[in-house]
Amino acid sequence: MKTAILNKGKEDKYFNQYPLIEEEDIFRSHNLKEGDLFYLMTSTDVYIATCYVGRQHKGLGWVLSYDKDEQINRTFFHNKFELALEERQYFYHIDGTNAFRLFNGEGDGVGGLTIDNYDGHLLIQWYSEGIYAFRDDVINAIKSVFNYRSIYEKTRFKNDNIHSGFVLGESAEFPIVIEENHTFYNVDLDEGRMTGIFLDQKEVRKKLRDYYSYERKVLNLFSYTGAFSVIAAKEAVETTSVDLANRSRTLTEENFGINAIDPNTQKIFVMDTFDFYKYALRHNLKYDTIVIDPPSFARNKKKTFSVMKDYNKLIKGALDILAYNGSLILSTNHSMYSLKAFKNMAKRVLDEAGVDYNVDEVMGLPKDFKTHPHYKPSKYLKVIFITVKH
Repeated sequence: MKTAILNKGKEDKYFNQYPLIEEEDIFRSHNLKEGDLFYLMTSTDVYIATCYVGRQHKGLGWVLSYDKDEQINRTFFHNKFELALEERQYFYHIDGTNAFRLFNGEGDGVGGLTIDNYDGHLLIQWYSEGIYAFRDDVINAIKSVFNYRSIYEKTRFKNDNIHSGFVLGESAEFPIVIEENHTFYNVDLDEGRMTGIFLDQKEVRKKLRDYYSYERKVLNLFSYTGAFSVIAAKEAVETTSVDLANRSRTLTEENFGINAIDPNTQKIFVMDTFDFYKYALRHNLKYDTIVIDPPSFARNKKKTFSVMKDYNKLIKGALDILAYNGSLILSTNHSMYSLKAFKNMAKRVLDEAGVDYNVDEVMGLPKDFKTHPHYKPSKYLKVIFITVKH
């Protein structure tokens, strides 16, 4: 077995079960390549953990086991999946929801690997070539543990020789329709990086519908396929969806359609968010609820956007078109943006604007997105609900 020796003084965090092996903590390693298993050792040659090389998040790889004698094979993954399945039995019995996460990376004991269930169609996501090296064992273990109609996969790393797509089972005709909180969404597991819906936002969408939509005008920025708009439309006076991508219009209209909502009764803009702010100001438009859920980083022909640098500008622009007693739903999935820093940024912008406001609630990941207790970035989703009195 290959080894990686830690720098002196770096042992404690790994003895305390920090799961990501950070490259800067390594004193010496022996020609480690993607997919290699290795022992993590102290500078005094004491065993800490068995790990694999899968470069991700500036890390060398992930811890798999704290038992030196445990074999990393099909049985290992089978046992991990069985435990994950047992912890998620509840999600198979929720009325009106048939899509959820089955296995969530380091939260379930294998960083770099996720498995989602879309009404019996499973999607594996591989986040490094290192974890992909265990593909045969992982897929065989999935077959032995989970019920499924089909299995698909997506690679989240660059390798032109490895292709995502159908793995086995009964191939689906996409898009398939999944249900979440009694609302329907189109999903495609076989095209591009995204599926059409972010399952980690399911409880946020429900909160929007139940508490922030009734008889309100709802603005959904960075709307993608309109998931927030569709669930809000059941209660709202009207919804407005804004996204720069041309395909967003068609995808949003289709999601309205499968929920028996005429897309022509809602508003959809294919436009940059900051340009829309200017448009809304020119036309004296006001919104009672504004959902701001941008990507962590984006680039278009005009400019680049970074959550950590530019989110404050999104809040400032929203305040100009927010109705009295209006609500902001501020969301980010940037794993390195701490909840404390995100909240402080939002409060600073609101304080500088001189408005009275109340932080109603803070939400994070739903329980199917199991997090790691010793790795803060696993709690990547932060959502703040704020009511503003101008």
